[in-house]
Amino acid sequence: MTDTQHQPAATGTSQLITSAATQSEDHNRGLQLGTATVESFADVTPELARVVVSIPDLAGEPNWVRPNVALRFYLDERFESATRVYTVRSADVAAGTVEIDVVRHGASSPMMLWLDTLTVGDTVKFGGPRPHFDIPDARGRDAIIFADATSIPALYAILDQADAGLTGRGWVATSDEAAFAELPVLPGLTLTRIAPGTGYVDQLATLPHPGPVVVWGAGERDEMRAVRSFFRNDHGLAKDDVAVFGYWKRGATNTQIDTQRLQAYEVALAEGRSVHDLDDLALAI
Repeated sequence: MTDTQHQPAATGTSQLITSAATQSEDHNRGLQLGTATVESFADVTPELARVVVSIPDLAGEPNWVRPNVALRFYLDERFESATRVYTVRSADVAAGTVEIDVVRHGASSPMMLWLDTLTVGDTVKFGGPRPHFDIPDARGRDAIIFADATSIPALYAILDQADAGLTGRGWVATSDEAAFAELPVLPGLTLTRIAPGTGYVDQLATLPHPGPVVVWGAGERDEMRAVRSFFRNDHGLAKDDVAVFGYWKRGATNTQIDTQRLQAYEVALAEGRSVHDLDDLALAI
């Protein structure tokens, strides 16, 4: 997951921090809330920064080492008090650290400003780990994967712990050849790097009869909606066999997206539902 191109901050930035919903037991159940310390950071490619932070009592929470878990950073007032969610690329239990990749997009967003001023020893408040979706249980079926630059860390973590017998094919929309090359290689899974920004229409066209497959996808919201609709609506795959999530939206900031998510969550809580009951891609964002 990553920050998106910056626009003037929405008033929702501070609401996300002070909202009763995001401070509720339902929202924070199972999460550690604390302060992480920056141990190291480096640009591993011109488009990607890798940040390692130490987490208090990381070894005491087994969810940190699950594939595709996320944490939320709560930046301070120097960075508009913004909050941003990132996927844990890897966790080192012995060292008590987690590794997070941040895509550099060249804009003056809160997260880019944070990166530009970062020094070893800096601290940042966090909430996590929140488990996100893995590739659905294949049970001998092929996996079909759709990802972009923002979801490479999640895909890395998933493939790093995947069954070596996983088979299928997938497409990763990124211009960062080095980040793509870091993805774990599984003998039966073929991943192809494609140009970003064009969606997956051509790739979906190569799957006229998807048949017995499972699907994992993460990236731009409208592109992911199209992927989910293709498999669920056009080809009738079961809900549990399609795990697709929108990390960002073209033309919107993550603050704007989170503000709308918060409003939907507040309604859900008022109706007695949980954060886990929300269908994020169904929200009008």
